[in-house]
Amino acid sequence: MKTDFVFSGERATYLQLVDFFRECIAKGELKPDDRLPAIRALAATLHIDPGTVARAYLELTKEGIIVARQGSGNYVAPVIEDTAVLKQRRQKLGAILEKAIIQSLGSGFSVEDLETATTIQLAEWRERRAPVKRKKPDHAGKDVKTIRFSGSHDLAIELLAKHHSTLQTTANMDTNFVGSLAGLLALERGDADIAGAHLADEETGEFNIPFIRKMMPNETVVVINLLQRVQGLIVAPGNPKNIHGVQDLMRRNIVFVNRQKGSGTRILLDTQLRQAKIPCDEVKGYDREETTHMAVAGLIARQKADVGMGAQSAADAFNLTFLPLFKERYDLIALQKTLDREPFSVITEIVKSADFIDMLNSIPGYDTADTGKIKIIET
Repeated sequence: MKTDFVFSGERATYLQLVDFFRECIAKGELKPDDRLPAIRALAATLHIDPGTVARAYLELTKEGIIVARQGSGNYVAPVIEDTAVLKQRRQKLGAILEKAIIQSLGSGFSVEDLETATTIQLAEWRERRAPVKRKKPDHAGKDVKTIRFSGSHDLAIELLAKHHSTLQTTANMDTNFVGSLAGLLALERGDADIAGAHLADEETGEFNIPFIRKMMPNETVVVINLLQRVQGLIVAPGNPKNIHGVQDLMRRNIVFVNRQKGSGTRILLDTQLRQAKIPCDEVKGYDREETTHMAVAGLIARQKADVGMGAQSAADAFNLTFLPLFKERYDLIALQKTLDREPFSVITEIVKSADFIDMLNSIPGYDTADTGKIKIIET
């Protein structure tokens, strides 16, 4: 945890300190049961009165953010397991969210605007927080109450999962962002129920269907268009290094961040590099891989890289500059025998719904002209 920040004169110092610790906890830099710096030590580091630090700690204690342990110091509040306390905390969280909802709706935003913005902000904060290892769900029993999604990352998938949870309270949608090719392989193996892909065939320019025919023989496959989106280069605000296309990736002062092997974005990038006759080893940072568009945008926002390829929606979420290169199709893909069963059939209904399409239309770079259109592929 860094403590080298500068206080402004616009707000009480102890309140700025409270905000600082809130942000450290929100980002995952401070975790449950982590010890906070001793009052006198922190005061000496920040060149402020110990009473100011003590007042900030008292405020954090009142809010339940930290706990004081006699003779030991102050700690980030531990994970709560007591049912009564959990109920109180949920009520408090509900009140905080209700205030934000009322303010947003009162400012003229729609419920769909609010839901979309919330999903985007949560996705951004997941990338800001320190990595947390998630236990991989066990699908050995083929539990039909879990819809297993595997494939390429897009904010629309997170919106779909969130929308699904509000309509299907008895089933959950588990998302695994592994890239387009890996998603189709998981679908073919039976390790996924629905895949998400945006794979362009280099010879024909057609998306996804040529790959489905090659990878999933003797099947009836349903292809549902989720959206068309703009892909391009994501750069720092204002494009300070004057990057204009893939040819600039060869410059030695440009640090690139890539997507993982097998992702549709990686395949599209490699195609662009081949067409421009740029060797991969001439691109500084080519071997640095991230698994989502948001992770790529997050690194650029934190000045850990200069440029990456990704969706316009990710650039917009981090207030970065976006240089469009091409439009692509993103499809949901499933076996027909899967979509004919509950709880999977509701996915098609959601994608076609006006509320869901309105949410997609509020995100920059999305085209919903074909959203919900279905093709049946006999392989």
